[in-house]
Amino acid sequence: MMSHKERFMMAAKLGEPDLVPICAWLDPVPVEKITGKAMIGGAGYTSARKSDQRIDIDEISVRNQRLMNEACRRLGLDAFNLDTEFIYERGYEPDYVDSDTYIDHFRRVWRIREDVKTTYWIDGLIKSPEDLDRFRPPDPDEMCYDIVDITVEEAADEYPVIAWCHLSETISWQMRGGIDKMVQDIYRKPEFARRLIGTVAEINLEIVKRVMDRGVDLIVWDDDIADSKSPYYPRRIFEDFYFSYAKRLIQECRKRDVLVMKHSDGNLYPILDELIALGINGLHPIEPGVMDLADVKKKYGKKIFLMGNVDCVHVLPYGSEEDVRKDVRRCIDAAAEGGGFILADSNSIHNNCKVENVWTMVDEARKYGRYPTKQW
Repeated sequence: MMSHKERFMMAAKLGEPDLVPICAWLDPVPVEKITGKAMIGGAGYTSARKSDQRIDIDEISVRNQRLMNEACRRLGLDAFNLDTEFIYERGYEPDYVDSDTYIDHFRRVWRIREDVKTTYWIDGLIKSPEDLDRFRPPDPDEMCYDIVDITVEEAADEYPVIAWCHLSETISWQMRGGIDKMVQDIYRKPEFARRLIGTVAEINLEIVKRVMDRGVDLIVWDDDIADSKSPYYPRRIFEDFYFSYAKRLIQECRKRDVLVMKHSDGNLYPILDELIALGINGLHPIEPGVMDLADVKKKYGKKIFLMGNVDCVHVLPYGSEEDVRKDVRRCIDAAAEGGGFILADSNSIHNNCKVENVWTMVDEARKYGRYPTKQW
């Protein structure tokens, strides 16, 4: 039997390991049910409520990351995950608007729903070029990278460490107050849009470099760039405003022998050739009902590894045990032959997913996802 890391990395390098690897991003409610221990904060666990003075943000991040790692280990997954969204300058404190609403270090406004373990974005405060002039970016050299160090240490040689990292797309439109505002800026105020996008990208590139230098194995370029119908922008807009930063990210990964996976929900078909030409090594999650896993495997499976795509919209939250097993077999049948496939959910194991279905997903993958593939 291979170790978790050997299995995962062989598939990520387009090889055929002993078993189909399994990976998942776990939200707080599943983590709590799997570990029997409480996480602090909402879905992003980016903050405790203002009234909660028990613990500081660095300690929140460390505690929750340890529980994430524990949950992955208990489930029998093949990788540990961390998110650079939960890395802050040491001593950082959110700017609270009220007990459940705060402004973060990118001037984004968030609301906490502690009752359902959810933190969600509601606005951004960069309304003008003058607001951007006054913006003080977080300093990558002053960030607390404890969640990276802890995860690399706990993973040791047994698990690969996946770092999910935003680049230039999502944070910039969130800062601006909505993707509709960013679209208008691109066409009406292109220099303002370029400056905001570039400011965000430069910060995140520096953070990602420091994260990689601490020993992670895979970087995820974690920005949604499409909806169920099409990419958010025409190809020329991506090329003009965004892809130069993606090229730099991938170059930095190549220097360190770290793989790069693109995450995005939605229909990526119109720009998938361009994404592969940029140099990505893998793609997640190939959204069910929008993209076809077997089709993507047939067209691109010799160029990139695929990670996905057990249905987390219908099957994992509401399906029966047999529904889950059937969907796991669907994914394995579609993409596992020849290697280069990692089974995962179709976005995340979010708070509405039934934990018993998550256990079933792992169980069926271990039973059915065995190489060689003759049994399939």
